[in-house]
Amino acid sequence: MLTALTVLGIALAVTHTVVNGFHDAPNALALPVRFRALTPRVGLVFTALVNVAGVWAAAYLLADWVITGVPVPHSVVGSATIVCALVTTIGWNLLTWRWGMPSSSTTALAGGLLGALLGARAVGLPAVDPLTATAFYQVVVPLVLAPLVAYAAAWVLVVPLLHLLRHSEPDATTFRSRLVLAIGAAAVSFGHGIHHGRRAVWVLATLLLCAGLQDPLAGGAGPWLFLLVATGLAVGTLFGAWRIAYTLSSRMITIDPFRGAVAQGVAGSLLFLGGTLIPVPMSTSQTTAAAILGAGRQQRFHTVNVRVVRRVLLVWVLTVPACGVLSGTLLLALSPLL
Repeated sequence: MLTALTVLGIALAVTHTVVNGFHDAPNALALPVRFRALTPRVGLVFTALVNVAGVWAAAYLLADWVITGVPVPHSVVGSATIVCALVTTIGWNLLTWRWGMPSSSTTALAGGLLGALLGARAVGLPAVDPLTATAFYQVVVPLVLAPLVAYAAAWVLVVPLLHLLRHSEPDATTFRSRLVLAIGAAAVSFGHGIHHGRRAVWVLATLLLCAGLQDPLAGGAGPWLFLLVATGLAVGTLFGAWRIAYTLSSRMITIDPFRGAVAQGVAGSLLFLGGTLIPVPMSTSQTTAAAILGAGRQQRFHTVNVRVVRRVLLVWVLTVPACGVLSGTLLLALSPLL
């Protein structure tokens, strides 16, 4: 049973990485493609390569491998917990892609792990208590704090930057905005590679620990795990989920290239800092969407599609409970075999 769960878990982890690349590519490309800073084809290849660079940066720059505050027991229950959480996260990502909603894989995975562990404890299986302060931090930061900071920073920065460019020609402002959009796409992709790389490698390493392999990252398997994650993320990114890109660039709010550049710069800076100098869990989707809303709201005429924004916020709020309930139900269905 343990071997079957381990093999299934590794397959699901790779699938999750591919789906995550596919689902989150618009975070970096929606605005640059809309404002012709990058073409769709060049943008996808560029983003895939920078994502790979971010994954390898996670391997060499970061020493804290415990990237989730949800503890998992190193046993067959731990393997089952991760399998249930991955199935739930993949399903949620595909569903939100179908809806065209930018949702968070970080909070989906955390919600799935919490739900599965609570389900295991409910039927008396040996599982640790997931309701810890650290687990709460891992959910609240990407779900609430990071989007609020991104929104506020983008909203505040529009006015002074617009003041600095008040004497610039429109063509010069558009050219500079496109340049910032392209650089911002690189920063968003690099930060996404770091954040997803840490999370995906933790999942794979924990599966190997549950299977009995001692310290897989230090035992020679580490480079192969990062290579597997980098390949899956690059392949997924090359397909790009343009439904979500349309929501980010046009459906939520209408903005000009200058405000788009401000949003892209803020999101890229936060994700880069959150992956390197100040390692904190962040959602690429929610940080980017919040920055776009913040910059777009700082206009003389508000062009917010309130109905779409409400749907996006509802998806964000429902991510953890929905994934937790589904993952817990799957664990309960598996419990007689455990």
